[in-house]
Amino acid sequence: MIMRKILATSLLASSLLLAATPALAVTANGGMRVAVFDREAALLASDVAKAAQDKLNADMKPLRDKHEQLRRDIKAMEERFQKEVATMTEKDKRALRAQADAKAQEFNGLIQQVQKRTQDAQQELLRRLLPSMETIVEDLRKAGNYDIILDRRAAVYVSPEFDLTRRVTDRLNVVK
Repeated sequence: MIMRKILATSLLASSLLLAATPALAVTANGGMRVAVFDREAALLASDVAKAAQDKLNADMKPLRDKHEQLRRDIKAMEERFQKEVATMTEKDKRALRAQADAKAQEFNGLIQQVQKRTQDAQQELLRRLLPSMETIVEDLRKAGNYDIILDRRAAVYVSPEFDLTRRVTDRLNVVK
């Protein structure tokens, strides 16, 4: 999910440039050919992205397991504190709070580590696939004689024949 958000943010900037193009006015005779595609969907549906996601999930399993253990430890400390607060000495309360704080810091550090690794994997995927995607989109533009190719999210409705997303994904799957 984090990977999807980062990808969406990265691609939104380039998509906005296309959507803001002043050449969007259709000629009087309707001769302008317009197509759309969803960069994020095309990338995430590609075999390379799926493989990268599977590898990332496998690599993150130890971190997810540690995250879950820390969550259980913190919850157990909270329950112990609530159960025994009336009978605990101030020294014991401080010690338990210190332990819980240490676990919480470790928990937060782990979350940051997961986010960083996910972002790094995302950037590597973009670095590898965007040049191919740009070439594919240009080839499709020429083959379809399109005047404009917009981000799919910029259109309210598009006939499926003018949505290039699946074709971009299929061609990305051929490029290794």
